[in-house]
Amino acid sequence: MVYAEINDIKLFYEIIGEGYPVILVHGFGGNRTEWFVQVPPLSEKFKVIIFDNRGSGKSDRPNIPYTMEMFADDIAGLLDYLNIDKAHIIGVSLGGM
Repeated sequence: MVYAEINDIKLFYEIIGEGYPVILVHGFGGNRTEWFVQVPPLSEKFKVIIFDNRGSGKSDRPNIPYTMEMFADDIAGLLDYLNIDKAHIIGVSLGGM
């Protein structure tokens, strides 16, 4: 299992493929598995990064109210952790906000 320590929590993430980075952000109440259908075709040309937002999937679930700023900071922190300066970002539902 691959975790990144971001903003005092552990975020679970996976990287599939090579190329220009694309990060896929799932919606509220979901997890990275929402993207399993899209990952194979995208990973043929891109480095696809899927992860579980704080409070979901295999990532930490701190017992505090979550804010949109926290979710955005977590994504920025994950990109920094992975040394990625630029990426395409695709989100659905809450992940698209």
